[in-house]
Amino acid sequence: MGKFRVIVDRDICQGHSVCVNEAPEIFRVVDDGSAPYPKVELIADFPAPELLEKAESAADLCPNGVIRIEHLDD
Repeated sequence: MGKFRVIVDRDICQGHSVCVNEAPEIFRVVDDGSAPYPKVELIADFPAPELLEKAESAADLCPNGVIRIEHLDD
């Protein structure tokens, strides 16, 4: 498993929380008052390599497709 980065497009996030269910070590949903509903926030932009499968699952299952995984060179 290599290093990776998680990127979230908060502009189109609708706070469904699927990502939190899949990878609570990486995501949380917060109400920062900027939208009429809570949105996802990253706990870790560069999670531990062993969390890659959870991050990919969160990205795959996101209803709005706002999560992107960027694989980094070692």
